[in-house]
Amino acid sequence: MKLQRFLAAHDGVISRAQARAVGLSDDQIARKVASGEWLRRAPGVYFAIAWRWTPAAKVRVAAEWARPTGALAGPAAAWWLGLDLDSPHPVGVVVPPHSSRRAPDGIAMVRRDLRGDRTEHRGLWVVARALAVLDTAVALGPQGQAFLDRALQQGRVSLEDLTAMQERHVGRRGSGTAQRMLDEAADRAASTAERRTVALLRRGGITGWTPNLEVTLPDGRETVVDLGFLALKLALEVDGWAFHVDPTRFVGDRARKRALVADGWVVVEVTWVDLVRRPEKFLDELRRIIDVRCRALSVQM
Repeated sequence: MKLQRFLAAHDGVISRAQARAVGLSDDQIARKVASGEWLRRAPGVYFAIAWRWTPAAKVRVAAEWARPTGALAGPAAAWWLGLDLDSPHPVGVVVPPHSSRRAPDGIAMVRRDLRGDRTEHRGLWVVARALAVLDTAVALGPQGQAFLDRALQQGRVSLEDLTAMQERHVGRRGSGTAQRMLDEAADRAASTAERRTVALLRRGGITGWTPNLEVTLPDGRETVVDLGFLALKLALEVDGWAFHVDPTRFVGDRARKRALVADGWVVVEVTWVDLVRRPEKFLDELRRIIDVRCRALSVQM
């Protein structure tokens, strides 16, 4: 029963050391393998065929094989850590740089000094969360930037942690790509987005706005809009990224915008996508909004 409970709790995966710990002898292990009851998935790591061969089982095999000095890395680590990833593939591990081990089929291995940046999570050794995010972003190719951005937006990791980890592991394979992704993520800070918005308005010949316009609400509260057309009661709010906004501020911003709308303001949210991928379309939409407000309020710009 002890063996069955162990297998049930470990997705049907068991190492030789673990089998011995639950009371099996080497002869008993050999008989289970010879009978086909257990499949040898990696040196010293077995899978009991009574269980389903799942992604979790594949990840466990890799992690158990990499013990005691290695760790899950890349997508496998990110997946095991519960980050926003559908699949752990390719299942990879990191082992010390002077290791003589050769990876079995189905396990991608990298020799690298982790500098202590690994942690135990749900019973398996994985690289540190920030390193898992960086390496996974690189491994995902064209989808990597979106993955890194989601990790930041969801608060799974901070930009500061990613930057520090990048500096600690600079020079590794994919380091240059990771740095470019970090630079792009950092460039999405609200202050940078506001500067881009100002430059875009100027380039588009749109005038009549004031940056950081102070507005007094009907209840006497003072607020500031990022860019405001006072005569039109039109506010442009430049969205910073979610990882720059704590939950309390998020709720406060929404309440402030509702108060502006209740006072007759039109609030237009400007996103990073507007500024980078569709600036001309955004300018056209803004010109139409300005035109509608001018006619509605009998204002000439």
